[in-house]
Amino acid sequence: MERVRVRELRGPAEMEEVVALQEAIWGRDARDLVPRGLLIAAQDEGGLVAGAFVEGKLVGFVFGFPTEDPTRHHSHMLGVLEAHRGTGAALLLKRFQRDWCLARGVRRVVWTFDPLRGVNANFNLRKLGATAKTYLPDHYGPMTGINAGAPSDRLLAEWELLSPRVYERIYAPPPSEEAEALPQANRVEGEAPVEARLDLEALRLLFQIPEDWGRILREDPALALQWREHSRQVLGHYFARGYVAVDFLRHPNRYVLAKDGALDR
Repeated sequence: MERVRVRELRGPAEMEEVVALQEAIWGRDARDLVPRGLLIAAQDEGGLVAGAFVEGKLVGFVFGFPTEDPTRHHSHMLGVLEAHRGTGAALLLKRFQRDWCLARGVRRVVWTFDPLRGVNANFNLRKLGATAKTYLPDHYGPMTGINAGAPSDRLLAEWELLSPRVYERIYAPPPSEEAEALPQANRVEGEAPVEARLDLEALRLLFQIPEDWGRILREDPALALQWREHSRQVLGHYFARGYVAVDFLRHPNRYVLAKDGALDR
């Protein structure tokens, strides 16, 4: 496995590399890029811009900034070049961010992610131990690159840095998925969403999403929009009823929803 080194980035040249990474990772045009000057200004005012390096090459980064609550940090971007995914770079960036925040009195980190991208949901909820209970419809408006063509709905991830659960998840393998035996909120046959079940009352529910929504968005935009509307309806409904997304299972992709306060481990 490649040896990954993480450190804070400094100066205009390294910030310009972060801009180039944004283009390479997400295919965005200038409208959706965080420019070099803003990265520098955010860092001047207490923000974090850190990079992951392999053999001296910048292959990933994390960018976050302070909020009105001095104990909360907003992590706006985390990205790793496709060729270096699976190297642990993303996890090392989040570990670095956690240590950096704790050293400054920050106890909670929040960020947004697309609820239909299973790889991201798995990383955020299962590997990092974050939770989500807030659905943000079309949060950023129309976007470019890999996110073009669908409303930019997002979940708000909440990462409690001092939670024993978070520490266990980021420093040890997550629990076996085979041990899960939970009632399903929705069973998806094929790739089209089924009619939403909005009347379930179990302490824990499963909500299934496509295996590769990004591919659906590229190849069948109309079907991708059906999934967007479906997940907005179901997740928004159960969040309003006190459920929290506390975990994620793969193959098939499923959210684990638990009643507020009933974390799964």
